[in-house]
Order: sequence, then structure tokens, then C-alpha cells
Amino acid sequence: MSESSITRPVCTINAVLFRIITRQLQVALVRRPANAAVYANTLALPGGAIDPHSDQTLNDTLLRHLKSKTGITPSYTAKLEFEGNLARDPQGWSISCPYLCFTDEHALALTDVHWFAVTDFLHDAPPVSLPFDHQMVIQKAFQRLYNRARYSTEPNFFFRQPFTLSELQTVYEVILGKPLHKKNFRDRIDESVSVMETGESKIVKRSRAKLYTHTNPYKPHFFSRVLQGAFDY
Repeated sequence: MSESSITRPVCTINAVLFRIITRQLQVALVRRPANAAVYANTLALPGGAIDPHSDQTLNDTLLRHLKSKTGITPSYTAKLEFEGNLARDPQGWSISCPYLCFTDEHALALTDVHWFAVTDFLHDAPPVSLPFDHQMVIQKAFQRLYNRARYSTEPNFFFRQPFTLSELQTVYEVILGKPLHKKNFRDRIDESVSVMETGESKIVKRSRAKLYTHTNPYKPHFFSRVLQGAFDY
């Protein structure tokens, strides 16, 4: 069989866009077009095909589709394990390049973006049935985030604007699903040198709390030990 006669598989980008709002980790879904060849009008992860004429990199494809379908430019992105097989798409062989993406609660999304609790998709009876392997991709993205939250500063990047250490700890607690030991958490953050004071503060519960920002907004630090929960004794 010659190279020219081989059918090329479809290659797409999928974004698992997470945010934390009202102490809940949420994932963004968008509705597929009414004229889509498969799964028309169903909710799915935002994404789409690579445009070889306009996209120089996979990251270009990711940002282009996220902006056009959610209105959001993420504060942080990380590649997940690529998925490719004959079964994931009814139309035949396809390859998906999924990305884990963060945004903060202040980001303004398009009105037709639907936000769901990530926990909705961690069991066998989700509130909506997702196309392709999107539920599995959400589960893998959450598992990666959960593991990274235990031993790295990756969750810091949910913040685009200055934050307090209490707000930062809350993000980790939401992801891990348990309260953390305050001193242990702050020791890990100090050790990481991943945040620095802005010189500003804000009123929290009638007292002033210092505001912090990232020392390096794109590179997480890995802790020497995993984070300790408040009741891990």
C-alpha cells in the first residue's frame, strides 16, 4: 500500500477547562453545532480541528478554539495524554490532543458556555452524556490535577489576579476534597518560593491580609513531601 493511499486520521484538540467558584471545581462544556456529522447539538468539551494554514503549534490550535468557543484565554495549560484509536469517533480513526486548562472566577465566558461540577463526571451516571471519550478525558484531567495538588504548586495558577494565602489554601482544599493543615500548607508554599508579596493587602474578616502573586506564572514547583491534611495524624 502506498503512502498516498493511506487515509489520514482526524486530529483534534480538546480543552478540559477548569475553574473554581463558590468552593466548587467546575468544567466548561459547549454545544456542538446543529450540522455536526455526529453528536449534533450535544454538550462536549471545547475544541476542534487543527488548521494547518493558521496554526503554527498545537498551542495555537488550543487557544484559537478556546477563545472562539468560550471567550476565555486560560491562565495555565498543560498537555495531557493523547488519545487515538478507531473506536472513539463513529466516523473512524481519530486522534485527540487534550489539554488541562485553568481559568479564574473573574474570567468572563461567553453566555452559551455551560459549567458543570467536575464531580458530576467522576461516576457512571453523569447529568449529561458526553460524546466521544470526553468523560474519560475529564476524569484523567481531574486525576492529574488531584495528584499534582498533593505534591506541587500547579493549583496556584487558578489565580490570575493577586490572592491571599487563605484563598490559595482553599483552592487546594477544593481539589483534594479535604481541609489542610494550615502550618503544613504554608511551610510548603514558603519552601516552594512560588509566590511573593505584592506589597498590597485587603480586608478579610475585619483584618488585613497580605496579597501575593506568582514568582513564575508558568512553572510549578514540586514539594519535597506531599501536603498534609488537617486530620492526617
